[in-house]
Amino acid sequence: METNIANPIKSHNGKTMAGIIILVIGVMLLVDQLNLFFIPGWLFSWPMWIIAYGVYMGGKYNFRKPIWIWMIVIGAAFLFSENVDDSDRIVWPVAIMAVGTWMVVKQSNKPANVEYPGDNYKKA
Repeated sequence: METNIANPIKSHNGKTMAGIIILVIGVMLLVDQLNLFFIPGWLFSWPMWIIAYGVYMGGKYNFRKPIWIWMIVIGAAFLFSENVDDSDRIVWPVAIMAVGTWMVVKQSNKPANVEYPGDNYKKA
């Protein structure tokens, strides 16, 4: 009897992608420090890091989970409020209204008449 064990080829795509991202960030920071090209100041601000993380999370989960949308919207709201004078009056009320609208409009993925494990309440 012969046993064939297939050794899966380990993919290093995660490490390669992380290395490329770190390399690009390093190049951008070096270019900014040497003043070789004009790079706007908002490009290296903390709201842009939130937006970049949102894009990363979207790519990681093939844009199926809504966390990437939230990260990008929050980052864009902070970026807009930091760079546009007196925009705080408008950005945050609109953001709260958008969250409320999303909560009203979103549809539940759970059918109404199906019992799920963990539903420990008694039906009357």
